[in-house]
Amino acid sequence: MWEFAFTRLTLRRPYLASARRGTRTFLATAMCVVVAACGGGSTPDSPPAATETAAPTTTAPTDDVSTAAETTSSTAAPTEDPLALTDPDDPWSFEIPGPDFDGALLGFSTGLSNAERAPRFRQIVEDSGRDYDIGHVFHRWDLPIPTADDLMHIEDGRLLMISWNGTDTRQIAAGAHDDWIRTQAEAVRDLDRRVLLRWLWEMDGNRRREWVYSGPDYVAAWNHIRAIFTEVGATNAEFVWCPNEFLFWDDGDPEPWYPGDDNVDWLCADGYNWPNTTASPEWVDFVEIFGDFYAWAEPKGLPIMIGETGVGEAEPGAKAEWIRSIPRLLEEEMPEIDAVVWFDKDFTSFGHNDWRVDTSPETYDAWIEISNDPWLNPLGR
Repeated sequence: MWEFAFTRLTLRRPYLASARRGTRTFLATAMCVVVAACGGGSTPDSPPAATETAAPTTTAPTDDVSTAAETTSSTAAPTEDPLALTDPDDPWSFEIPGPDFDGALLGFSTGLSNAERAPRFRQIVEDSGRDYDIGHVFHRWDLPIPTADDLMHIEDGRLLMISWNGTDTRQIAAGAHDDWIRTQAEAVRDLDRRVLLRWLWEMDGNRRREWVYSGPDYVAAWNHIRAIFTEVGATNAEFVWCPNEFLFWDDGDPEPWYPGDDNVDWLCADGYNWPNTTASPEWVDFVEIFGDFYAWAEPKGLPIMIGETGVGEAEPGAKAEWIRSIPRLLEEEMPEIDAVVWFDKDFTSFGHNDWRVDTSPETYDAWIEISNDPWLNPLGR
């Protein structure tokens, strides 16, 4: 493990754009989509038809959300944690490595059922010999914060990322759900820790179009929710904007879906390598999947995240090598990505891939290897 001298820095959102260059200090965060286990679900989205000029055919496995865990109302956050708040009067302050820091935080989401999520997460932590930086969970729109999974990540000292699903965006913007949004915002505020809030991820996908309507409708709802979080003092919530990576294909225009630099804390995209499926028979590497997104996001100077990613098994050893390639591809070609979150779930029942990190012994060895690569363990956890 590398050792880092930790420097106390106080960061606020206006600082982000100027701070990313050179010193590469950053905020931190998260991953993913899930199946519907206790409260219904949906058929995964199909990617758009490829053209001769289109980017490789990749997308996230579904843009619906997994359901939930038990809920509870109390937590005890660790006091010594580089990802925790360090100044109760300033929710944007936290401990991060000094100006020589390079690398990306690593996290994942686990399991399709309530019973398997926490044990699997902790087993992978034990096997890898490190803790992970981000714990990613999925919430239905009507699922109260916090859940047992939320508290597990907080109590274990990880940065919690909540993918919170939505509802009719026009109703949200018109104020029809203000009481519920306020209740959720107060619950996040009362966690008294940094929380990555990935509201209505993959909003550009087909499965939600009937109630998302359009980019401007989505932006209006996003800004309305964010305003309520600010109103109740939930400034510990860092808002993660996360479409599918195919939104950026072929000089695509994400701007109709983008709330603007002042209303976003993290830039994010979801994308997968889909071998041997109808979604895409092609084998594509990490840079092919996320290169267009990175080219758009990097000049903005905001923290950048891969919110969900994964790869299916193909030829023997291919998945392991794909995983093993990630740290060097990040370091050499996309060094401004600040976090990568893996989607550790089996989606074969949906006709897709098993994205888990232990689908073969070789694959699991590769995952353990990159978990301890300095580029993906910059905090030495």
